[in-house]
Amino acid sequence: MKPKEYLVLFSLAALWGASFLFIKVAIADMTPLTLVAVRLVLGSLGLLLVVPFRPFIMTGWYTRLWAFFVVAVFNAVIPYLTISWGEEYISSGMAAILNATTPLVLVIVSHWWPGGEALTWRRVSGVLIGFLGVGLLVGPAVFTPTSSNLYLLGSLLVFIGASSYAFGSLFALRMLSGLPLMQPAIGQTTMGAVLLAPIATIAFVVQPQQPLHLPLFWSVGAAVALALGGTSLAYICYYWLIEHVGPTRTLIVTYLLPCTALIYGALLLHEPVGINAIGGLVLVLTGIFFAGKKTERTKLKESPLHELQSKGQSK
Repeated sequence: MKPKEYLVLFSLAALWGASFLFIKVAIADMTPLTLVAVRLVLGSLGLLLVVPFRPFIMTGWYTRLWAFFVVAVFNAVIPYLTISWGEEYISSGMAAILNATTPLVLVIVSHWWPGGEALTWRRVSGVLIGFLGVGLLVGPAVFTPTSSNLYLLGSLLVFIGASSYAFGSLFALRMLSGLPLMQPAIGQTTMGAVLLAPIATIAFVVQPQQPLHLPLFWSVGAAVALALGGTSLAYICYYWLIEHVGPTRTLIVTYLLPCTALIYGALLLHEPVGINAIGGLVLVLTGIFFAGKKTERTKLKESPLHELQSKGQSK
């Protein structure tokens, strides 16, 4: 890889890692529903700015509305909402590590998915190592005197979001393969905005709103940064990397993203980083490495694991 490609790769990891920081700041003064609606609306507008410069990327978009709907539900609406909700109860760094389990869930689900790849002992071992890391990450806090059910709820919500990303990746592979680069991101983000914006608007009007105050402006700024930076710009970097270095090298971001999120949380939000968090992260990433090892008959080798997420992923 060239220096410019490394720069874009680390920029992508920084943007997606910062998404968990932006979510944590934003939900202090707005509901997860409002935050996700803002993210999807502004994120889709940011992505649509690319279209006038590369109009060919939207060729035939109107024939794929059902595919965009399905992928949007699993790759944007569900994970964005559950991760934002979960971060009300757990740290942003912990949320990023739990979100990194998407490839582990994908390995399990693809075993039964039509055209998927069968489990092997190597993959099973990787999944077990990864979930051992999740246990190390979540487990110790469960048995502390100050732990609460809300802590477990937050962890479960983020894991549901990570699992939804896995299903979203498989649906995207089946329903959106072969499209011009950027069209899947634009389609699913815009469809997600169309689905959530009316609901969020009604909820915003019905629910009493907080008066304007300084922290609220920080929350709004974080929501805008999440939409334009963690969604629009991040997707542009992601597809630029796929175009220039290929999907396999682009997925290096899977290993970098939770690390950057953990650093952001510790430095900017003063979140504690215990030995269990570091150990859990190491085990999760080790599990991803072994579970993601290719076999000769692999059929998902170019699977769009992002979003990672987001996995947004946002992620």
